[in-house]
Amino acid sequence: MAILQRKVQNNAQKMANSRIIDVTKEYDTYFSNGVLEEIREFHEEGHCVEDIADTFGRPVMEIIYALLILADEGKLTRPFAYRRGKE
Repeated sequence: MAILQRKVQNNAQKMANSRIIDVTKEYDTYFSNGVLEEIREFHEEGHCVEDIADTFGRPVMEIIYALLILADEGKLTRPFAYRRGKE
């Protein structure tokens, strides 16, 4: 597995630039099991994230979040956010 290198900031810079951000505050992150299943089915049928979002009247980011959860639970067979296998 590759080790990513980056320029390391000094501690003073890190503290000056640090703040906690709630990346989901703008989105509804609650889904019923039925809605998650429908999102999974549409994704597996090959529909794009934008069309799924339009179908449910939800922002694209909420659909992406749902698909990430489904992928993490191993419930998707169609590739989503492809990750290389462990080397």
